[in-house]
Amino acid sequence: MQRISLNPGWKFKKLPGCTLDQLPVSLPDGPWENVSLPHTWYRKQDAYQGLTVYEKTVPRDSAWQTAILSFEAADQQCRVFVNGHFAGGHRGGYARFRLPVPQAAMADEAWRIRVFLENSLHEEIAPSFGDFTVFGGLYRNVDLLIGEASHFDRCYYGTDGLIVRAGVDEAGRGVLTAEPHTVCDEGNAKIVYHLVDENGALVQTAEGPIDQAITLAVAHPLLWDGLGHAHLYTLTATLRANGRTADEVSVRTGFRRLALDANKGLFLNGKKVALRGVAKHQDRADRFCAVSDADVREDFSVIAELGANAVRLSHYQHPQAAYDRCDEMGLLAWAEIPMLKMTESPDLMENAAQQLTELILQNLHHPAVFCWGIQNEIAMFRDAPFMYENCRKLHGIVKALDPARFSACANLYPLKASSRLNEITDLVGYNIYFGWYYGEMRDYGPYLDQMHAARPALPLGISEYGVDANLALHSETPQVKDYSEEYQALWHETVYPQIESREYLWGSFIWNLFDFSSARRDEGGQKFINAKGLATHDRKIRKDAFYYYKARWSAQPFVHLCAKRFEKRAQAAIDIKCYTNQPEVRLLLNGKFFGTAKAENGTAVFRQAPLQMGENRVTAMAGECVDHGVWLRVSEPEDSYRLPQQDAGTAVRNWFLAEDDVRKEGFFSIQNTAQELLDNPETKKILEKYVPALVKIMTEKSVIPLGLSLKSILSRDADGTLDVNALNGELNRIPDSDA
Repeated sequence: MQRISLNPGWKFKKLPGCTLDQLPVSLPDGPWENVSLPHTWYRKQDAYQGLTVYEKTVPRDSAWQTAILSFEAADQQCRVFVNGHFAGGHRGGYARFRLPVPQAAMADEAWRIRVFLENSLHEEIAPSFGDFTVFGGLYRNVDLLIGEASHFDRCYYGTDGLIVRAGVDEAGRGVLTAEPHTVCDEGNAKIVYHLVDENGALVQTAEGPIDQAITLAVAHPLLWDGLGHAHLYTLTATLRANGRTADEVSVRTGFRRLALDANKGLFLNGKKVALRGVAKHQDRADRFCAVSDADVREDFSVIAELGANAVRLSHYQHPQAAYDRCDEMGLLAWAEIPMLKMTESPDLMENAAQQLTELILQNLHHPAVFCWGIQNEIAMFRDAPFMYENCRKLHGIVKALDPARFSACANLYPLKASSRLNEITDLVGYNIYFGWYYGEMRDYGPYLDQMHAARPALPLGISEYGVDANLALHSETPQVKDYSEEYQALWHETVYPQIESREYLWGSFIWNLFDFSSARRDEGGQKFINAKGLATHDRKIRKDAFYYYKARWSAQPFVHLCAKRFEKRAQAAIDIKCYTNQPEVRLLLNGKFFGTAKAENGTAVFRQAPLQMGENRVTAMAGECVDHGVWLRVSEPEDSYRLPQQDAGTAVRNWFLAEDDVRKEGFFSIQNTAQELLDNPETKKILEKYVPALVKIMTEKSVIPLGLSLKSILSRDADGTLDVNALNGELNRIPDSDA
């Protein structure tokens, strides 16, 4: 099929007060905005949620037989019309979808395309909730596909009409299955297949019917083997009808084997691979979700610089360019749908099933994808039986469409090991934030060991871990919730060795590679941003913690002098820290040799380096690698490095009890999650005695995350009349069988 870009030359306007269910009879007066795609109307100063309309006129060629509108994504639901005729709609903001130009408009001389698009959060469309911004817009490419009447069905779940599954059998042969979907009424039709390797050499040929799958075998395939050996093949399918070529599709894929072991982790082609991963959202500063393929390539160049071998493409379907780069670079990819708040709504589950089907069918040819994520933190508000049934249905879709890959879920830390949400998917990740939202940095190792002991048959990994850092904030004595760059760096230095040393983990994903937009947030001195990234939202600055992981993961020699943005120092002497993948670092201070420090855990530290008043020049050297910094010693600490009225050192607001005051080993306490306390009849009665209004809200409305500890919930709305010690004392008398 011929592809014609429709990106330039659109008109756009907002339609406040209207909805997709009640479209205006005529468009209101007023100017249009001229835009080109990709486009989002989102601005930090104007986060409009509501209905909009895009309009473009396309002249028709009389030779066109079949015309299909191809949308790479439309955020979040839309209805499309051509010359007033309804072409179709789509619900879900991240997958590709395609709509035929209505037959009633095909003969018209020109096509006026109108796309009514709405980004309001909807309880029946995932995501209806989440810690990331739903922007709105035709934020990926829109094309017109032109072809013959006989063609591969580009409207089949947004695919190219050819579903390709590739794997390796027990004998080591590459096995490829091609499943065609065509629109063809001609009797003398067939499909001719050609498989070539990455050098273009022909490997296999075959012929098959237009409505049946065929299987190709490759005796000695070059395997897609992760970093450095990401061998790819291209399958071209040609639809031949009455002796002519009617249509042609090419799909790139690769051969590899995957296996999981609950005690040993993940295996790729028979070799253990510990996933050293990062998670990423698609948005970036100023462009937000309307990123280009060049932007995607830049993001992946940062991943290559870091040395990661895996990426979690969270929390929705990403552009095809992202999956292509994973294939090419040898990165194992976690792909997922935006199921973040699961309700009992059948319509929501129907939409989740649709989005999961689109995600899988559009991407299962990518050898990089190792799992399909079906949910993220759905037990935040409650851990309920209806979730188990819904998750089993989503797991069933994974296994029906792609039995060779793993289903996955990401559960949040308060969810107990005994939860049935840990029994459904092939692998489980936990989102864990010790030393930030709760607990201490050093709690990771003991917690993971406890989880593994409780669920020894569960393939366990970490799907999120990280802390926020505002590059304007700094501290000589970094501590939780000071949002300093130094705390983020210290936190990762402390946490990652605990993760790395657990052989049973299949891997981990840092949350997050880049700072990202979150309309819900106003914290750490920044609005509308989740600042857990190792790099900034605009991709221009790598935070110090980025270089810690580069030191641990990358083979490219380097040395990085930490805390260079912490320029003004009031101390007479400071510790100077460097990250490097070299064995040792030499330091020059004000032109004089200060000393040599060995690197351990990617870190070399020079203790108590004296600073003179005014300028201090520092040079770090590791082999041939050099980095420079300048610090200014000042007489008073720099006030701008601290947040006003900050509560650094506390994990939650209104901290009112020390840990030792609330816990009693083997018994309930306010440290238990609200869900756990509501599920136990005895503890629920205690809550009804002390906080009846809160119990009513928690049991009747999904507005309080029941995965939070009761202590955290109470602290966010402190009631001066509540005797917290008495409440906790009564809970301490009830045995917790799952403690």
